[in-house]
Amino acid sequence: MPYARTRAARSALPPSLPPAQGCVCSASDTPALLHTADEAAAILKVSPGTLRRWRREGTGPTYVRVGGRIGYRHQDLADYLASCLVVPKVAA
Repeated sequence: MPYARTRAARSALPPSLPPAQGCVCSASDTPALLHTADEAAAILKVSPGTLRRWRREGTGPTYVRVGGRIGYRHQDLADYLASCLVVPKVAA
């Protein structure tokens, strides 16, 4: 049942990952702190297919490609959400 594992993985998101003990690199550079595409999709409340389409179209959040794997830094997801903020104008 591969679907069941994928669905379970989506619901098991870490709230925030701290830097590893004794790590001399910044948190944004640590590969262990990258969200998978499934985790990023769950955070953004979109499907993994939407993230794939956004990558293909050159839109969406910034991502990291390590070998053939795609990862998303938590701060990049937060920045993307902030860039999507719409502040309604009050009619005069």
